[in-house]
Amino acid sequence: MNINDISTEKLVGMTLLQNTLKSQLGDGMEFELVYQALLNSMEGQEGNKDKGSNLISIGVGQNLNNIPIRYLSGINSSTYSIGAINQVSTISNDETMQRIYSAVNKYSEEFDVDSNLVLAVIKAESNFNPKVVSSAGAMGLMQLMPVNCEEDGVLDPFNVEDNIRGGVKQLRGHIDRYDGDIEMALMAYNAGQGTVKRRGVTSADDLYKMPKETQNYVPKVMKYYLNGL
Repeated sequence: MNINDISTEKLVGMTLLQNTLKSQLGDGMEFELVYQALLNSMEGQEGNKDKGSNLISIGVGQNLNNIPIRYLSGINSSTYSIGAINQVSTISNDETMQRIYSAVNKYSEEFDVDSNLVLAVIKAESNFNPKVVSSAGAMGLMQLMPVNCEEDGVLDPFNVEDNIRGGVKQLRGHIDRYDGDIEMALMAYNAGQGTVKRRGVTSADDLYKMPKETQNYVPKVMKYYLNGL
């Protein structure tokens, strides 16, 4: 969203919305994810006013619990398994793990991403649980947000192959965006490229500027990546 294209009224509204979100969510990872998704939604509405988009209108003062930021048709909410991101998976049996490794090998090769890096991300994101959903709404093995699923054509984020394809594609995009800098790519994968930009992060040395969750996330993934799972 170009700041030059935003009216004074919209800018004031966005500032109020940002302050409201911070007062309810704090200045952490959940705020960053929700705020970025709202910005993406607002930007999408500008380009889809006459297209019957599934984006929704957002008004300052709305109860945040009643705001469905984005939704994906065809995803049955009964398949959601709410739980902590790093809980030990109770459903990743040997057959599931075989599917995970097979999909990682396939899409790592397709998108030219180190398979060990992908496995490290999956370990940190979901602990190999394909059904987990975070409190912010990130889904599946590589914890894809609804907006990511829509952008990358992920129809079922709880499907092993579909989720890994979308996650590896997204990771490849971040690696390219930051000229091969893995730690920068991981910051963007975890917190969103908008957060990286807003916080003035230009190198791995700026990790301290990121939300606390991201500060913990990047070294965790790098440890798995360099030392093994």
